[in-house]
Amino acid sequence: MRINNNVGMWAIRYLQNLQSTQNTQAQSSAQATIPIQQNVASTVIAERIRSQVNGYREAMMSTYNAIGVMNVAEGGIQSVSNNLQRMRELAVQASNATLSEADRTALQQEFSQLAQGINRVVEQTTYNNRRVIGGDIRDMQVQLGPNEGQQMRVTLPGMDIRSLGLENVNLNNVENAQNALKALDTAIESVSNTRSYVGSVTNRLEGAARNLSTTMLNLTSSVSTLTDTDMARGVMDWLRTRLQQQATIGIVGQSNANAMNVLRLLG
Repeated sequence: MRINNNVGMWAIRYLQNLQSTQNTQAQSSAQATIPIQQNVASTVIAERIRSQVNGYREAMMSTYNAIGVMNVAEGGIQSVSNNLQRMRELAVQASNATLSEADRTALQQEFSQLAQGINRVVEQTTYNNRRVIGGDIRDMQVQLGPNEGQQMRVTLPGMDIRSLGLENVNLNNVENAQNALKALDTAIESVSNTRSYVGSVTNRLEGAARNLSTTMLNLTSSVSTLTDTDMARGVMDWLRTRLQQQATIGIVGQSNANAMNVLRLLG
């Protein structure tokens, strides 16, 4: 009598094919699941995108440095503005003709101290050893993107007493106090305009930084899509192969059991 074991032989051959398929998948797991010609094209595109990503990274550094300059400038301008407002109050008081000589002297001393304080603020308000509100920020170029022509120029005027036109201002008499008021109003308006400019530049830089960050994130994700292994697909392929192997092993086992039962019956 001849025992038909075709199912077992088929299962063994199927297991061999599955093993070969699994080996092939393992060898290609480090590569994208697309043709070789397309892999080459994807690599070229990925390298080009990486170059753009590096450019965006450098542009972000430039932008955040400029934001730092603007934040430092804002703090210095606030201090200068506070001193100017107090100096104006003193000039209003000094415009009163009923003041005694001692009163006027006291006003002048405080006025002079405030003026010196403005110069001190200007000297101490620095970023990377540059006087931010001392006239050192002239046509500062800020790179807002990875390509040519994506620049922004920033200029901040000097805010020391001389630059504000207050070098020879004093409160020694009513006339001088009146002249001081006029000069202080001009200086306060100039400082206020500069402060508005700093605020608008800061808003633009922060908006540019957000755009740079979003674009760089999207480009980095694109590079990963082009060059990285599709892990989800790889895991699914591996699980499918393992399930097929286990099912086939079960068939082989059942086939062997049937053959053994027949042999037992034949004694």
